[in-house]
Amino acid sequence: MASAPWLHLGVRVSRLVLRRVRKYNSEYRGEHTAPAFPAYRHHHRLAPMTTIETNAISTIAACVERAARISRLPLGVIDPVGIIAGILPALLPHASEPPRFIEPFSERPASDSHGRIVLCVPPKQEMLSADEESACRAICAALDIKPPRLTFWLFAALALYHAGPKGTAIVLMPQTSLSRSAWRMGQQDFVDHRLIEAVVALPDTISAVVDDPRQPSRHRPDTVAYDSLVMLNNAENRAFADRIAFISPQELDRLTQKKGPAHVDDALIPYESVVSNGYLLTPLRYRSSQPTFSNGVRLREVATVTRGVPKARLRDFRLLTVSSLGSIEPTPDNDTPVAYLTSKDFEHGYDYCHLASVNMHPTSSYFSARDLKAAGVALITTDSILLSRTGTPFKACRLGCASFAHPAGAYLTADNLFCIQPGNLLIPEYLLAFFNSAPGQQALCRVASSATTMQQISPNDLRDMFIPLPPIEQQRDIAARYLAQLNAIADMKRKRTEFAAEREQWFSNEV
Repeated sequence: MASAPWLHLGVRVSRLVLRRVRKYNSEYRGEHTAPAFPAYRHHHRLAPMTTIETNAISTIAACVERAARISRLPLGVIDPVGIIAGILPALLPHASEPPRFIEPFSERPASDSHGRIVLCVPPKQEMLSADEESACRAICAALDIKPPRLTFWLFAALALYHAGPKGTAIVLMPQTSLSRSAWRMGQQDFVDHRLIEAVVALPDTISAVVDDPRQPSRHRPDTVAYDSLVMLNNAENRAFADRIAFISPQELDRLTQKKGPAHVDDALIPYESVVSNGYLLTPLRYRSSQPTFSNGVRLREVATVTRGVPKARLRDFRLLTVSSLGSIEPTPDNDTPVAYLTSKDFEHGYDYCHLASVNMHPTSSYFSARDLKAAGVALITTDSILLSRTGTPFKACRLGCASFAHPAGAYLTADNLFCIQPGNLLIPEYLLAFFNSAPGQQALCRVASSATTMQQISPNDLRDMFIPLPPIEQQRDIAARYLAQLNAIADMKRKRTEFAAEREQWFSNEV
């Protein structure tokens, strides 16, 4: 889709402003100290903005304005990606002087008396020279943290270093860098040393196409997207040193209001809670933690959640053979076999405990129970709700030992599935109906993280999610109506099979 003419004009104007600011910086640097590290090479070309979202840019400007109002410090910029040109016009009104463009590996940090507000737009990935890696180690040692392995958090360390002891770093990041799966590579030391003041979810995503000549051709050009913002500084510089402010897109007006810390008290989460949540820094994880249902409870209060068995653990076990006629080979101990399922083996929303009576079964493999028990593999013998760990949609079904085409004494699930066993206060069919509804899928998406290109749920996040829990009679009513729908679906499938067989009969005598 062609971009609007005003967009090209805005980028041209921004580039002109960028050149003037750089000219100012080259003159201003005459009084700056000698470089402490090797020169940093800006190897990225100016990245064209694929989307320039007014709301997101306003949020960034609000964060800069807030930091400038509190500290009255000048603005610095670290921009190896080259997209600040699209944001700069919104930032200039809040800067006490033209922004300084910082070479992250080649300058000393701001002194104690002259800190900075440093706005940083990290690259998606960065290939560092030996000298730059040495500079990173020295910078992280000065901050008393280990060098992050994730590029976004490495540049967060650079921005915080150049902000100085009294300054503030404002770093754009994708939500994937805030996830629980990335904490060992990124945010752990920042949380442990209480260097994070706030995490803000941007109302829109800022995207840019970056062409790095030092990257392999298959990675050029590459798109980088920023949908979150992290503010970092030393704990002694803020009023709430023991907590992190998590700001959702609906609460962004708090950034511009001139009120004290109590104004955002409900958005402040203790560092201990962040650690207990696996260092997860996604704002919606904390700001959406309150139930959206009037009768909501956490799943852990009414059900037990376990994760399936990794495929690698079953690698040495032989699968039982199923013949073309559908019969299964006998087990060595003449015991009933153990069925094994993955997320690909069942239909979303089906209650196979109920549908087994009409011969609707999931696909499964089979193992010998004796082999699994000898290896200490825990088997499932009770009815359960299965839920896929990745989505979307997050697939769910209900399953029991009687659900399979061949009699099974127990079953196992792959590690891409959760096994949920409801307690006495939760009707299993009701929970299945909830997972198969739009509100249920939305609730699952809220607790999911995106450390990769696919959303995934951790066991603790699933246990902590809120579900509606009406009175038991109302649950039974919803469950009964849901099973009636499944009966109708089964009847339609049966009729479809009958119609297909009838069509074959029409031409059987002609072949």
